[in-house]
Order: sequence, then structure tokens, then C-alpha cells
Amino acid sequence: MFVVLSATAIPEHLRGYISRFLSEAATGLYVGNVSKRVRENLWSRCVLAAKEGSFTMITSDRQTEQGFTVVSVGVQSRPVIELDGLTLTYTQLPKNSEKSGLS
Repeated sequence: MFVVLSATAIPEHLRGYISRFLSEAATGLYVGNVSKRVRENLWSRCVLAAKEGSFTMITSDRQTEQGFTVVSVGVQSRPVIELDGLTLTYTQLPKNSEKSGLS
């Protein structure tokens, strides 16, 4: 199962643990091909460590229309939502959007 994991503000011990199974392509961006069991264990560790940081994991999934699934934990700048079977991200408008003419 192909996995992409994006991590921000995580403890060093977790960075080392993730590196056992996935390759760090860029700072905080991990990729790899692992079994379902390994993926689930990695995600469990990430959820426990997400007190200050955030994680987003993308995995291959043949049962979805897009062919992948996205899960996230922690504060996200672009939250992930599911709408009519599609995985989407969204950005909230700033509170002062009325002044800039945006609706």
C-alpha cells in the first residue's frame, strides 16, 4: 500500500520511528510502500504524538473514486472534507472578507 505522510512540528523520536518504514523525500514529507498493518501502526503513533504538531496521511485506496484516502490529525491550514464521495480541501475566508469585497 502506497503511503504519503506529511508531518509538522513532531518530536524527534517519532521522526526516527517513521523513517524506519518510509523515506523522507523532503523535510516532514515521507513516502513509501508498506503493509496495511504497518500503515495502521504508523498512524496510531502519529495520532498519539499530534499534541502540538499535525499529520496528513494519503494512502492508495481502490474503493474510492479518486483512488486514494486522506486522513489528518492536528491543526490543519487546509482541512480535508469528503463531499459526495470526493476528498477535498478547503480554505476559510478571512474574517475581514467583507471589506475586501469577497462574499
